[in-house]
Formats: sequence, structure tokens, C-alpha cells
Amino acid sequence: MKTKNYKDFINSKQTAYPSWNRLKIFGEEYHFYKERNKKSLKILDIGCGKEVYLRKFYLPGDKYYACDFYDKPNIKVENYKKIDLNEDKLDEVYKNQKFDVIFCGEVIEHLFSPDDLLKEIRLLMHKDSILILSTPNLGYYINRIMLLFGISPLFLENSSYYKLGRRFSFFGQRNITEGHIRVFTYGALLDLLKLKKYKIIKIRSVSVWNFWPDRIVTRFFKSLASDNIFILKK
Repeated sequence: MKTKNYKDFINSKQTAYPSWNRLKIFGEEYHFYKERNKKSLKILDIGCGKEVYLRKFYLPGDKYYACDFYDKPNIKVENYKKIDLNEDKLDEVYKNQKFDVIFCGEVIEHLFSPDDLLKEIRLLMHKDSILILSTPNLGYYINRIMLLFGISPLFLENSSYYKLGRRFSFFGQRNITEGHIRVFTYGALLDLLKLKKYKIIKIRSVSVWNFWPDRIVTRFFKSLASDNIFILKK
């Protein structure tokens, strides 16, 4: 069946199963914030996915909001909104609202303009809000090795149907694409965050696949990690 446009493409996709290591860090940072701010919090989960995995970390007494492209997620979320982040403005969908904690995990690589999303998120933050953001790192050390041998790196996708140029099935050759259209190195993401005037509070590198060399590299070299989680203020 032919993919007519990006909306057909997105609607045909399930959110890729997220790394538990990454989810755990997202949950920890939310809980750290809760410990420092002993009050009822408003949380926004941007790109929550059909399974709404981050909902599992929700603390009673806080108010959880979520949004994504789909008509509705597979589990009931009281404050869910359908939104197309390529067309709709987040700050208009949540007009005159401010959130204490905003999750944006593995979203910006799917958008035509990550710049616009980051601008809109700032409008939903007050001076003490935090944004917890992550995206795959194109400069992952495994990718650098793969490129030496002419193999297309992980996270980079060049077809609307299949992952190509990976050569071997264990690198994902001919796996179904996830829709990555903007891919960042660690340095490129730092540049974008600086451009959008975010203050970096903390960066936590994460090993997505629990591969033991990853855990060593991740501990010492953020620019070589498979993924980095940024805790940001406006």
C-alpha cells in the first residue's frame, strides 16, 4: 500500500518500544523534582505514544497531561489531546497553561522543525519548570565504526519503508523505519538548545541496549553515548 503523505506514514506506526534505561531516568528526574517541590505538579508528556509508558511513573496527586498524533492511546488518559506537531502549535493547544515538568522523549528527530517545538515548549514553562528531553546521538561510537566500513549508521533512516544501507540484519537492515527525519550529534543538539536559549541543568547519558561496552563509554564520553537525556530550564 502506497504511503501518500507523512500523515499516512505516522498513522501506520507504533511508537518504538522505548529503552527501559531511558524511561527510568525520565522517571527519576521527575521524582527528584517532586522531592524538591513538595506540591501538586502539572506534567505534560509530549509524544506519549500509544502505550503511554511514562504514565507508569506518575505520582498520585499530580496532574498528568499527554499528547500525540493518534486519535487516542491504547490506555485511558484523562487529559489526552491529539496533536500534529508538524502542523499544530503546542502553545495554542495548551493556551494559557504552564507545566512544572515536561517530557519530550525521542520526539524531535521525527519533526520537520524541532526549532519550532522547542520555542513552543518554552511558552508552556514557568521559571522553575524543567524540560526532560532526549534524542538519539548520531555520533554514537558504534556509528563512527560503522561509517568507516561504509555501513549506514543507526538512527539515520533513508527510506519511508525500510532501514537501508545497514548491510546486516543485526544492524537492522530492511527493518521497518520509525520516521527519523532530523538526527543530531551531541554537539548539534547543544547548539540547538543554546540557540533556543535553554539552560542545561544536567545531562545524563544512557546505554539504550545494555551492551557492556556502551555502559563504559556512556560513563565517560557523552559525545559517544547512544543517547543523552537533557534536563533543561528556560
